[in-house]
Amino acid sequence: MAELSSELNVDAVLGADGIIRDQVADFCERESQLRMSRLISKCIEQQQSHIIEASTGIGKSFAYLVPVFLSDKKVVISTGTKNLQDQLYFKDIPLIRKTIVNARKTALLKGRSNYCCPHRINLHKHQKQFQKREMASLFAALSEWSLETVTGDISEFSAIPENDWLWFYATSNTDNCLGSDCPEFDNCFVFKARRKAMDADIVVINHHLYFSDLTLKQEGFGEILPDADVLIFDEAHQLPDVASHFYGDQLSMRQIEYLCRDMIDAELSEASDSKEVSIPADRLLKAAADFRLTLGQFPQKSDWPRIQFAPQIKQAVADLQAAFSGLKGVLEPLVSRGKDLASCYRRLESSEQSLQQFLQPDDSQVNWYEWNDRSFRLMLSPLEVGDQFRQQLEQSSFESVFFTSATLSSQQSFKYYSDRMGLNGIGESSFDSPFDYQKQALLYVPDNLPDPSDREYARTFGECCRELIKATDGYCFILFTSYRMLDWTADYLRSKIPNPLFIQGDYQRSELLSQYMKSSKGVLLGTSSFWEGIDVKGDQLRCVIIDKLPFKSPGDPVYKRRLQLVNSQGGNAFMDVQIPEATISLRQGVGRLIRDVGDRGVVALCDNRLNSKSYGKAMINSLPAMMMSCDLAQVRAFAEKEFGQGTKA
Repeated sequence: MAELSSELNVDAVLGADGIIRDQVADFCERESQLRMSRLISKCIEQQQSHIIEASTGIGKSFAYLVPVFLSDKKVVISTGTKNLQDQLYFKDIPLIRKTIVNARKTALLKGRSNYCCPHRINLHKHQKQFQKREMASLFAALSEWSLETVTGDISEFSAIPENDWLWFYATSNTDNCLGSDCPEFDNCFVFKARRKAMDADIVVINHHLYFSDLTLKQEGFGEILPDADVLIFDEAHQLPDVASHFYGDQLSMRQIEYLCRDMIDAELSEASDSKEVSIPADRLLKAAADFRLTLGQFPQKSDWPRIQFAPQIKQAVADLQAAFSGLKGVLEPLVSRGKDLASCYRRLESSEQSLQQFLQPDDSQVNWYEWNDRSFRLMLSPLEVGDQFRQQLEQSSFESVFFTSATLSSQQSFKYYSDRMGLNGIGESSFDSPFDYQKQALLYVPDNLPDPSDREYARTFGECCRELIKATDGYCFILFTSYRMLDWTADYLRSKIPNPLFIQGDYQRSELLSQYMKSSKGVLLGTSSFWEGIDVKGDQLRCVIIDKLPFKSPGDPVYKRRLQLVNSQGGNAFMDVQIPEATISLRQGVGRLIRDVGDRGVVALCDNRLNSKSYGKAMINSLPAMMMSCDLAQVRAFAEKEFGQGTKA
């Protein structure tokens, strides 16, 4: 373990006269940040775990990084997104290391699909996979780059976009990785990254990778994560949804397509004298395509029991099962011919087993489906994740586990979050934002809008948006709970305002946000993915408008079953589940506005249930304490005062 270069504590780093001032010129002591850092330091020392809500502006990454660097513990930090992962590793960690001046080793570890795979590149570069010359040329350049790169991180090779289909031929995934049996194992970038992580004192991962550790323990790599003493979950509010995905199972049309493609390639490279695989593989592909067409006769997303006895569904399932069985019979004799063929056979067995488990779930699971024009997914999801998550933690080496985010509580209580994640008995703390919301923000809750279910709501909401955009001269986010309402409002505003509109779906999220930031007086319209993880500071964002309270659709198959379960056990699903979840989501959306000490603006919540329903006041009380008004004239006066002529934007 690295030896600390000096005897320091968190106050000596982050306090009023802290040494961090030598690295951050405009650093200001934040009492909440300091108290949070002291708490984490104490918990690490006493081997305790804690749930920590750190409101916007505290600087929670510094609050946990300082005690991490001052400790002698091995630490894993898990983030909600790869963007935050990169920010921590390339920006925040170097700054704290430079401040504290010690030799603790760090590592960045991403999921397997983020690294190029030498074996798959070699496998495909000699085959005639690419019909277009420019594609073959691009893949050849990628192959050359793979021999030169140190990390193998595909983000370094910018000539191919992140989601381009060419990466299928150049990266591995859970299904097709050969692990320690791979002929290129010694050159494997995934293995090298994991080996570096094993030797590091501080490892930065993301939530998906943390849960992937469960499913990969039986692979040639063994466990992904090193044994560590401390685990920190940043953006911990995302954990329930990520855990639900990984504790479940799925079978998709894309999985089947990739499997069949790999199977044909493996036969060509390892058993070229055999011509047995392509015909039954084509039968499986056709059965999967026909299955998708059959699903297309039913709702796009629903629970499986609603449709499972329909005659056409029963026939489509039988055809899919027969195609799996037929392909297994042909592939099994070829297993001994090569490692890729053996891997494909294991994947085929696993996919067939996933189908069988989907068709026969136990009482703790929900089987549901969804389809689109090109694919389908059959999903098996757990009703609850708390017990499994708690068991996973108890079986780990961690002495202290921290859960931190700006939004973990609902109505000043952590009960909903701790119950859902199985964290009962763990300490809980909340640290207030240093921002002065009373001076910086105005909360507008109009009382003249019809109920969201009213036919007139869309038009009156559109007009409300027009008035607010006019008052702040644009620089506005409009956050929606549905695409339908987004599309209607976008059409309405096009003919009503001169401001440029940036509409989700026109571009990828990062590109849309980039264009908005470069614009003048822009208005961005987005749904759930824009409610969090967006950081726009200064006058470039003056107004956040939210159309409705963000209640999840009770028609979602898993959510519906969870609500039914709560009610069947004598609870009140609306108050015990729907209100807490909507409150946490609402706080995320409202949190987009004030991101810095100099920010100011208007938050408009355009749902009259906040005025008319008994739970409305409690939801408002869960938000930062702001000036509040139902009068549009006061909004105009506030905007004129804050953003009158001469604004820096």
